[in-house]
Amino acid sequence: ALQLLNDLPFWLLEANVITYSAMISACEKGEQWQHAIQLLGDMQCASLETNVIACSATISACEKCGQWQQALLLFFEGQMHGLQVNIITYSAAISACGRGAQWQPALELLQG
Repeated sequence: ALQLLNDLPFWLLEANVITYSAMISACEKGEQWQHAIQLLGDMQCASLETNVIACSATISACEKCGQWQQALLLFFEGQMHGLQVNIITYSAAISACGRGAQWQPALELLQG
């Protein structure tokens, strides 16, 4: 999936929010949390608006790999930058806390 993103210029195609979101989702499924975070950053560097799908998938990738601190950082950074988080975003962040046995932050997220 990442190779396809690199090959887009060869085909005279430009990556957009949908492309990046799909690549991040592929990283999530492949438990490649570092690549997901890199793609999220690349998305921002390309002046593309980070959407809730990309952010949630990145948080979920972190959750699947036991990276609860990174998941929470992404969650709160998203909120700080005006991202309208949804139940999927909350669920991914809470699951990351649960996987890391971090019940206090999970409860704080549940309480809003």
